[in-house]
Amino acid sequence: MDDSVVVATRRGIVVQAKERIAALREEFAQRHAVRFRRFLDRDLLDRVQDEIDSGAFAIREDEGIAIELCLEPSRALDILMFVMNTPQMFDVVRAISGCAPIEAFAGRIYRFDPAVHHRDSWHDDTSGAGASRLAGFSLNLSRRTYCGGTFQIREKGRPDDIVDVDNTGAGGAFLFCIAPQLQHRVLPVEGTNAKTAFAGWFVAK
Repeated sequence: MDDSVVVATRRGIVVQAKERIAALREEFAQRHAVRFRRFLDRDLLDRVQDEIDSGAFAIREDEGIAIELCLEPSRALDILMFVMNTPQMFDVVRAISGCAPIEAFAGRIYRFDPAVHHRDSWHDDTSGAGASRLAGFSLNLSRRTYCGGTFQIREKGRPDDIVDVDNTGAGGAFLFCIAPQLQHRVLPVEGTNAKTAFAGWFVAK
């Protein structure tokens, strides 16, 4: 639904069209996810992608859940973590999701490369250290359009009622609900182009 309700720039988070927040809140309640089609402005996106190109990825495995390529510590991650850990961003997330007060955002930059084995299975992000996670967020940083890699979310009690979230536009993002009754996953990437994304969680105080 959204094109530019919230935009991240070098100057910080800019909230536009505040009157549309209520509609996003309703959509989030119904579908457990909302999209921000142009979250990262072009200038900041170019800078982050350039930093990623100069970085290195290593295989990361979350046993029993996922295998992916993860960007090692980099300036790109520093920039995005600074953007996400602002009071303005926390306010937007709470206004849309209705979640509890947010302490911080924790995230990583990962890649699904069709040439490298990768997978993601249904999971809920609430077990163990995930107990304080309130909402998830994913930002597309891919230079080229990829095939597959669709995000899916569903209610555990209704496993066949799946909501698909395609986010193939560079700089686009989506926010999704994390709760014990929900599960989500990312489908494999196919073809020749890789999917590169920044993903993580808003966590409670």
